[in-house]
Amino acid sequence: MVTKTNLVYIGSPIFSAQVLIRILSELRDTVTVTAVVTQPDKPVGRKQILTKTPVKEIAESNGIPVYEDVNDVQVKSILSSSDLALLYAYGLLLNEKLLKLPRWGFWNIHPSLLPTYRGTSPIAYSLLMGDVKTGVSLMEMDSRMDHGPLLAQKEYNIQAGDTRTLLENRLSDIGYELFKNNVQLLHNGALHKTEQNHHDATFTRLLTKKDGYISYEVFKKIVQGEEPAKEDAPTIIAEYHKKYSSLSTLDAGHSTFHLFRGLSPWPGIWTMLPNHKRLKITGMEIQNGKPVITRVQLEGKKETDISTFLHGFPM
Repeated sequence: MVTKTNLVYIGSPIFSAQVLIRILSELRDTVTVTAVVTQPDKPVGRKQILTKTPVKEIAESNGIPVYEDVNDVQVKSILSSSDLALLYAYGLLLNEKLLKLPRWGFWNIHPSLLPTYRGTSPIAYSLLMGDVKTGVSLMEMDSRMDHGPLLAQKEYNIQAGDTRTLLENRLSDIGYELFKNNVQLLHNGALHKTEQNHHDATFTRLLTKKDGYISYEVFKKIVQGEEPAKEDAPTIIAEYHKKYSSLSTLDAGHSTFHLFRGLSPWPGIWTMLPNHKRLKITGMEIQNGKPVITRVQLEGKKETDISTFLHGFPM
């Protein structure tokens, strides 16, 4: 006999919303989403239009109560009467008392093979570091960041054409499958937990617009067919390798391409031209083993291919 699970869902971005959609449509006979917690509406774009998170939009369209503060008294009351809370891409640490409110606590879908890439930006970092393999971890949360015991893991081989958006979608599908396969195990006591190897833990950080900067000299090297040197490695990549030198290897020649894959579409990668105009790199690939810039967009202008740009702006 299948037992129904009362679930509180916690998340914000579009790839988290995709998991919520599948829970609502495919698990409606076994899971009831009693409430959703998400980030507050935020101003977006040049016109700073106040915009709901994708998770909030899905919840409201399905008539599910939405809250913007996980510590709200009403949220705590709902959690106390729920079987489980599932968190995917929410962005805030939760205190230990809160984590104990649901009958079976909190689960987290984390898009990396923990303990690697704990923290806020695991999907981006797997691309930034040029990994050929990543995956998803389903874990039971404790009060420390991505520290709790593992319930399940599944690997994913990163494909040559995987952008960050594609990777977000593919890992979210895996995360949903891990949740679906394990949620019923709660009711018959068959759930298996495995402690993480905390000694091998690495941490990611929030991405900023500044992380996408490459120097004009590096830009010139790539355009002229030269491979960037080790000292040319983008700051966000170099700082990770310096911190975890025993666990990672710096691919200096391809580091700018890794930056492009990891930071597209946001914050994107860019340089400053000698005329002090910002140039965004909107297309990049590997050709004959070397990084090649294919498309760019000059500040205030339309996107164009690199040859057209260079015709009007010779190096």
